[in-house]
Amino acid sequence: MIDGVGKQPREDLITSALFGTIQFLSDSAQELALQALVGCELPGSSEIFLWPYLSCPGENAEPDVVLRVGADGAPVYWVVEVKWGAPLGDEQIGREIRTLRDGRCRRGGLPAADRKVIGYALLGAEAKHSESMQAAEEKFPDVAFNSVAWPKVTERLRRLSTESGDRGLTSWARTAENFLSGTPKGSLLGAWPPNIDVPPAASFTFSAGRQFDFNNAVESVAAAQFNFITREI
Repeated sequence: MIDGVGKQPREDLITSALFGTIQFLSDSAQELALQALVGCELPGSSEIFLWPYLSCPGENAEPDVVLRVGADGAPVYWVVEVKWGAPLGDEQIGREIRTLRDGRCRRGGLPAADRKVIGYALLGAEAKHSESMQAAEEKFPDVAFNSVAWPKVTERLRRLSTESGDRGLTSWARTAENFLSGTPKGSLLGAWPPNIDVPPAASFTFSAGRQFDFNNAVESVAAAQFNFITREI
């Protein structure tokens, strides 16, 4: 993140890496990939638009991703905003929803037909975004809002990379998961529970009258699990 800069270059790179590559997958694989990123099942196959520039009288917006989802022949729309540590801008959510719903697409290829916005997903959600998301939920009751933290995305991608039977989807999910898990924001612990070799139990009795000669020690003692038992003398 670059302080003081509204448009974060790193966020654009992440958006391109995750969403730009989905378009090379099969239709069924694209649906599963988007579901893993957005965090919910979309009502049909989606067309992906990156950084469309939208304007209404008095305001404009450039959401990171717009999904045009085919639902029973009448397409609906999702906004996906990608954050990598940066805050949400002033009235950013409202501007993105209003300009997508009512505005004109000046760059990005979105159809000029009426656009019904049914969802808004925030990827990279942090505590500082909560207030803006809650305010938007109250202002747009007909829109489904979903906040997704990066570790949760990594977890879904990891699961998708092992369960998918589609080779292209498996490769995409594994590449995306490896990238996110190698960053501080998207890292996860390893598989749980971990595979730990437990040493055999052992019991030791110590004599109070004997002293250990550390200077003449011959070799180190292998680690073991100690079972200390109180013994009366």
